[in-house]
Amino acid sequence: MYFDSYAAGKRIQYLRKVNGMTQEELAIKLNISDRHLRRIERGEEAPSIDLFAELKETFRTTLDYLIVGHSPSEEEELLRKKICTKLHRIARSLDAVADDL
Repeated sequence: MYFDSYAAGKRIQYLRKVNGMTQEELAIKLNISDRHLRRIERGEEAPSIDLFAELKETFRTTLDYLIVGHSPSEEEELLRKKICTKLHRIARSLDAVADDL
């Protein structure tokens, strides 16, 4: 397994388009120039680690997917959903307790 800047750029471009964002909108959100983003999407430049982390948060994906194209398995996704559901229940319970105070 190796890093392919072209493939990573295409994944970033795909996520941007799926989320209905223009290059300019994403560049502003990431605090980079749209020229830099275009070069990343074409695979001419690779994002920094900090930028990968920002992209991960922006698109709510994993670094594995952004960097090497590994998508979570069904089991991993199911586990993530279970954890999220439990966290939402805990948050609602804490909100109820806070309201009672």
